[in-house]
Amino acid sequence: MTNIADWREARLRSEDYQRTVISKDKLTDYDPLHGLYIYAQNQLSILIEQIAELPMVDKLADAYAEALEGYMPSSPPMSPLTVSYFTCWGSFDLCSSGAKTETLATIATDFAIFQHVDDGLTSLFETMQASRMGIYRHEGASGRFVFLRELITNREVKALSASGYVGNLGEIWFVRLLPPPFENSIFDYSLVFTTPYVLGKLGPGRAFLSSVEDDWLAFFKRNLPKIHQDTEELAYDHLMKFGLSRNYWNEYIFLSYRNHRNNVIFLEGFPDVAASLPHSKEGRDALGV
Repeated sequence: MTNIADWREARLRSEDYQRTVISKDKLTDYDPLHGLYIYAQNQLSILIEQIAELPMVDKLADAYAEALEGYMPSSPPMSPLTVSYFTCWGSFDLCSSGAKTETLATIATDFAIFQHVDDGLTSLFETMQASRMGIYRHEGASGRFVFLRELITNREVKALSASGYVGNLGEIWFVRLLPPPFENSIFDYSLVFTTPYVLGKLGPGRAFLSSVEDDWLAFFKRNLPKIHQDTEELAYDHLMKFGLSRNYWNEYIFLSYRNHRNNVIFLEGFPDVAASLPHSKEGRDALGV
């Protein structure tokens, strides 16, 4: 037996949700790869919003809500945690504990597959779920593309920066890259999906200086041994996706904010050196603030 009133209400709710998805006309304003991922994230967000109401995901939903209240993602100067960064963290990196690590996105994707949602769309969901933040050295730019080399893995990537910031040679970037989505893809580049965080340190006269590769290699040398994995690369993957604690990277961004422009955000210091972070108690004390 089906309650027709419930069915009608569900249909109307579905129509309301679909109105929140970016329109085809609006998608033409974006690079095709960027537009593809925007569309996929919009659809995934609809699923996650509904799934988050279920009792069995209370712990994940509560953790997301708590972080949302604590870090108030928006954009500087309101918050250094951008919406693009925080939405990806909450969907793909915030996870449950247990034998099988689940995120809101893995649960939503499993549901989509069960409901026989288009294979191409669910494949995009899985690609986004597999992504993580990473730390890269800027190796140059050409036109709208930037060339990045990831620390530890030494993976070299040609990427389009969605924010429009192409940066400068030698900068250290903290970003989430999304790869070409399908086998035999027409795309020969990846996408910097989040607004770039450019990492720096305090220099003479309290000037902001760009970090160099050795600064962050020293950070990884101090911290990767804390993660018990078989290889350095596996430890790096784990650290960049999950941190050393649930809000590890959220807290770092929040405490390390130094400055911004409309398409880039500058962060100062290192997560494991409290005195290097301008908004930590130790950092304010070091500056006499």
